[in-house]
Amino acid sequence: MDGVRPRPIDAVAVLVAECLTPATGYTGPVLVVLLAAAVPVLWMRRAPLTVAWVSAGTAVALLALNVIAGVPPPAGALIWPPTCAFAAYGVMAYAGERQSGTQRWLPVMVLALAVLALPDRLPVIFRTETAIALATLYGMYVAVQERLRRELAERDERVERERLAGEMHDVVTHRVSRMVLQAGSLAMAAGDERGRAAAEEIRATGAEALGELRHMVALLRRGTGEGFDLGLPLPDLRSLVTESACAGVPVELVVDGTPVPVSGVVGRTAYLLVQEALANVRKYAAGAEVRVRVRYLPGSVRIGVRNTPGRPDAWVAATGPGMGLLDLRQRVKVAGGTLEAREDGDGGFHVEATLPTS
Repeated sequence: MDGVRPRPIDAVAVLVAECLTPATGYTGPVLVVLLAAAVPVLWMRRAPLTVAWVSAGTAVALLALNVIAGVPPPAGALIWPPTCAFAAYGVMAYAGERQSGTQRWLPVMVLALAVLALPDRLPVIFRTETAIALATLYGMYVAVQERLRRELAERDERVERERLAGEMHDVVTHRVSRMVLQAGSLAMAAGDERGRAAAEEIRATGAEALGELRHMVALLRRGTGEGFDLGLPLPDLRSLVTESACAGVPVELVVDGTPVPVSGVVGRTAYLLVQEALANVRKYAAGAEVRVRVRYLPGSVRIGVRNTPGRPDAWVAATGPGMGLLDLRQRVKVAGGTLEAREDGDGGFHVEATLPTS
């Protein structure tokens, strides 16, 4: 992953720390130790916690040197130790997901407290605490920005996966559902048992393929946040299209307008309306051509289910008892909408509900 490899900017940070080190005024072996302590800054992306503890350990070691050997820190240091700002930034920016909050904050606190042990160096204390605070805040900002970038990238990936799932569903389901319907009709019209069994096997295989396709689409859409109570657009109606196709009634789904968020009760009502309307088509108009149309209008959404007259010789799977128009009208009314159900002039039937989107 690119985020854990040293970059040219990290080498620049090492050079800056190295340049600040002679300004501390230390000489001899102590200066060599400080210069060596600045080198790990190059790996603050790969091992930010280790780099932070190296810097904190250097600060504690210098304090111990002051107490044991009586070597006080020089007064001319810009910040103390020179790597403190880089260590604080690195541990906050790059260790957020790999370490707990306590593990990240502990070396920063050691750095901030170590400089307070120099009461006679108030300008150094002020500059160091300011540098640590600014580096910590900027590191937290970078971590949040990176997390948001990843989340947006994951969201775009989920949206693309959902789009591909929808296209696959629309293309394949339309073709296979017609195969299932024709196989069901062939099973009814077959003159011998062998032909009838072969047609029924084709129908069953096609229905099974539609079921597997539905399951595959559900897997592709998993994690996209779909649901009835999340303030999202209407629930996906393609599952009902697949279910109807498996039962022998192909359905055309048309969506007009830009989907907008709806309440949970509106989403459930819209789903139930289409489900019951398709069930009634299978029960009373087998072999009909069906179109489900969803139209998003300002402040409302209209869901219509229209079917042509059925065919007496059409095959359709058995349908259990469903909800009557009176009960369905009551459900739509509870959701704040209106329901219209009427016969068409050509013998078909049309059900349309208008539901609020706000």
